[in-house]
Amino acid sequence: MIYQDMPDEGALAQYAAALNARARRAGARGWLNAAGLRDRILESGGCCEWCGFGLLNAEFELDHVLSLKRGGSNVAANLVLSCPDCNRRKGQKHPARFAAEIYRETGRETALIASLFERYALDAARQLTLFDDDIREAPAPIEAGPEYDERPPYNWAG
Repeated sequence: MIYQDMPDEGALAQYAAALNARARRAGARGWLNAAGLRDRILESGGCCEWCGFGLLNAEFELDHVLSLKRGGSNVAANLVLSCPDCNRRKGQKHPARFAAEIYRETGRETALIASLFERYALDAARQLTLFDDDIREAPAPIEAGPEYDERPPYNWAG
């Protein structure tokens, strides 16, 4: 999708459906809708939440901070706006490991990176080893309120 301050509702609905299908295949909890995606996208301020790159009128992707394969949930609170490069580079990496990698490369501590450093009690200046035990035991997956946890029993569009 292209970042705009007025996202297309139809495109958001398709994106939500694709994320929901992917989450079902992964056995992840949670359900997303277009309104939740729109709110999450606009909260980013139009910048990649990993590297800080401005995305106005540019391609963006939504990234599960804690990937579905690592036990992350499919809720808006576990999504961040990402430039395609950051999303692909992160892949299935632990979010704290990727935050440290981005910080070392850019020297920027975005709000997301700062919150991950705090959440996992990491020092930005410390190089993580390949098999660092400090981040293996992650806190509970990022969750949201009940409005995103379950699919509603009705469909207004239908």
